[in-house]
Amino acid sequence: MLPNISVLWFIDCDDPAAELRSGVYIDPAQTTDFMDKAFAETEITPIGTSDLAAAVNGVDNRVFAAHFGSVAVLAGASLRTAEPSELTSYLADLGVGHTWALVSIDQDTDLGCFARWEHGDIQRAFAGTSSSIKVDAGLPHPFEGPFWAGEHPQAETDDPLALPFHPGLLADAAHHAWLGFGFRDAEPMLDPASIPVTVYRVGPDDGRDQYIESSVALSANAAAHPGDADPGTADPGVEAAGESPGAAPEDRTETFVTEPIEKVAVPATALDADEKHARTPGPISRYFGFRGRL
Repeated sequence: MLPNISVLWFIDCDDPAAELRSGVYIDPAQTTDFMDKAFAETEITPIGTSDLAAAVNGVDNRVFAAHFGSVAVLAGASLRTAEPSELTSYLADLGVGHTWALVSIDQDTDLGCFARWEHGDIQRAFAGTSSSIKVDAGLPHPFEGPFWAGEHPQAETDDPLALPFHPGLLADAAHHAWLGFGFRDAEPMLDPASIPVTVYRVGPDDGRDQYIESSVALSANAAAHPGDADPGTADPGVEAAGESPGAAPEDRTETFVTEPIEKVAVPATALDADEKHARTPGPISRYFGFRGRL
């Protein structure tokens, strides 16, 4: 089954897959600065730590982000797009990484999308559904060859317009080729549950900040559902998610965080009136209903 995942990578090294396999640690200062730029015109609140596998089927108003030094990641449902080029100016404004990579897979809309930019210019972009191609720009990469050759056909379909592959599978293959792992199957070399991220709430408090989505249970008696949690009896040693990753994404639980997390709203960056007026809302802005840059 295809995952619901949308993720942007910002790369400043020759081999990001090797960097991730070697073990990465969140740089708090760079992550804060990164998020301040990424959400310059709306309130975001850090609510805990988790892992990248938790971004699969993640709650709509959550963003999963981390800056590791030579690699940074931003993931969440609000990144969904079928037109990667609309992100180019926004990515340039962030000033993070010389290579940018986007992968977006959405089962609900039957969408698979991926794109890669080098030094600010989009080199390859593809977006489509099981029976239509919406974007196909730039030269295909080698990993695409078997898909276009019909080696990964879709399940039986009566649609005469069906593509020789599902775009979601191709998008996941792009992620595997560029980052060393995919989200569809467990990876022996690198599991997304081993990649730590900070979880942010976008917008107003929804009353769920004490629950951090995680691919691993944080304690033996961690509540499986928010309604089952009892703050008075929770284990005081439980920490935010992402400390001991290893479970498969389908084992994800929602865990009650007993240690309070300082909620600091990332301040908006001041823009003059003309600049605000000149910019049109991007996909994330439209998703959450604010006039931001993304």
